[in-house]
Amino acid sequence: MTQLSLWLACILALVAGATYYLRPKFRAAQTLGAIAIVVHTMALIQLLGSKDGFDFLTIGLLIALIGNLLLWFSNRDKDLSLLLSVAYPMAALIIALNAVEPWHLQQLHSASLGTSMHILIASVAYSLFTAACGVGILLAIQEYQLKHHRLKQLLRVPPLQTLERLMFEFIWAAFVLLSITIATGFYFIEDMFAQHLVHKTAFTIASWFVFAGLLAGRHFVGWRGQLAVKLTLSGFILLMIGYFGSQIAMEILNK
Repeated sequence: MTQLSLWLACILALVAGATYYLRPKFRAAQTLGAIAIVVHTMALIQLLGSKDGFDFLTIGLLIALIGNLLLWFSNRDKDLSLLLSVAYPMAALIIALNAVEPWHLQQLHSASLGTSMHILIASVAYSLFTAACGVGILLAIQEYQLKHHRLKQLLRVPPLQTLERLMFEFIWAAFVLLSITIATGFYFIEDMFAQHLVHKTAFTIASWFVFAGLLAGRHFVGWRGQLAVKLTLSGFILLMIGYFGSQIAMEILNK
């Protein structure tokens, strides 16, 4: 049943993504997007019920779900259909990877409620940063085309100021949650600098400093545009290397 739910969620995500791209103003696009999110949620619940804990693919599934949900809500009053047409197929890929069995991946959480909450908060933070990066990429492309007077090639996106405001809203919320993630990690995890966690911890803290610098620069100096996008992508890459890179390396080393 779990496998069926996962493959159904995968197909619906692909259909929703295609609809957002081909028929962005079609009311059914948002409806299909909502249905895909609901089935995605049900598949995730069933998957967690069949396992003893989280692994990094399961957490990837959670991050994709939250990211799509955030973009789906934002799309109600802003045209983010182009971004959604990419986000949904990416989620479909992660769903498909979870549907393929068996991976025999290392479990990432214990029976501790605190550790589980730490993982959940981190997943929401990563989802917000992912959404911010997606918006930032659209912002950078649109700004580049405007500066080079390529008006006929302008993307189907909201105005630059709207995109920039949305990007920083995502970053602020994600930064707060990332701060909580780091704090709860030091509190609930016995040794955040243990051998199997040191790379993840170092990259996460480095990412925190990048986003702290970006938000400070935005507030005091007014950083925006391409500089803000580059710093956002830099912080995001550090975060993803710290999490997914470390987990993939650990899986290889444990074989």
